[in-house]
Amino acid sequence: MKKGIVMDVNDEYITMLTPEGEFVKAKYTKANYEIGEEMFFFPINERVSNTSKQHFFQVKKWRYALASSLVAILLLSLIIPFSSRNEVYAYMSIDINPSFEVGLDDDLHVVSLEALNDEAKKLMESIPDWKNSTLDSITEKIIQHSKDKGYLEDGKQVLITTVVAATHNVNVDQELQQGIEDIKAEYKKEQIAVSSITSTVETRKAAKEEGISTGKLLIKENKVPKPVEKKKLEPAGQDQNTNNNQGNADKQKELNEFRNNQKEKAKEVQEGLKEKKEEIRDKVKNNIENSNMPDHIKEKKFDKMDEKWEKKQRKQEEKWERKQKQEEKRYNKENRGNNENNGKRGSGNNHNNGNHHKGNNS
Repeated sequence: MKKGIVMDVNDEYITMLTPEGEFVKAKYTKANYEIGEEMFFFPINERVSNTSKQHFFQVKKWRYALASSLVAILLLSLIIPFSSRNEVYAYMSIDINPSFEVGLDDDLHVVSLEALNDEAKKLMESIPDWKNSTLDSITEKIIQHSKDKGYLEDGKQVLITTVVAATHNVNVDQELQQGIEDIKAEYKKEQIAVSSITSTVETRKAAKEEGISTGKLLIKENKVPKPVEKKKLEPAGQDQNTNNNQGNADKQKELNEFRNNQKEKAKEVQEGLKEKKEEIRDKVKNNIENSNMPDHIKEKKFDKMDEKWEKKQRKQEEKWERKQKQEEKRYNKENRGNNENNGKRGSGNNHNNGNHHKGNNS
């Protein structure tokens, strides 16, 4: 049995911080745990039994060897810090006329950005803060700067092509595709056509050899589906136009109210979570401060905890942004369904009225 501070709780085990500065997995011994709580615990895979003195010394020797290995691993992690964080999970090419290739990690944060033609190189100067941007943030910056520079004229389209670099993670793939669908829906409101397609590592390699983006190569090989143009319906009369305009104004007003309500709700929940997290964070800090750890270990734990806290805060904010967009998308979809039903009923009424007039004339 050991003593430590509760740092994290998941479905399988509890992560404890010992006075020696070790992070140890612990078994569940009660129903509820509180982050920052100081308590006694049983480490996982540690046997507690009365053994012979010889076995005791063998176990102790084994523990010293394990401790030495952990120290070596820690030193290596300090020499090569955060190397895995820059690993590219997926490549996303964005083609307007400027062509960019964005490298995303498995959190869908930008770890690389490459300008693939002269237009993109000029535009790159306008995007100095691209590193660690989110998927939707970097796409918005590229499209907006292209629009400002006159590259994105009326009727011109944006093509987003994604290539997963190595091993697939179903959850990350789904999140990537959902993020792109949200981007397409958002720009549709601004009358900007954004289309997307997935490709392979082999195709990307072939595009690299030709010095173009994956999307440009697919266009060259006629592998990008052309968007279907919707035919505009002619209004039945001036009255119908007036009603439609009024209806659109009402719908826009409802949508704005819905957005404001969602923002207020998100703000309230985030403030509540922030207060709770700050309270837990202060408690954990206090427990570490009052522990028997050396001062240099305490400083490292504080730095590590602050870094972890900031990352969690960023993820929470991104999660709320995605949730708001999904709610707005669902709201728009429901409104479109209601409008279609109303349109069918209106056309039916017009048809009946027409028959009625014919009867009177005869």
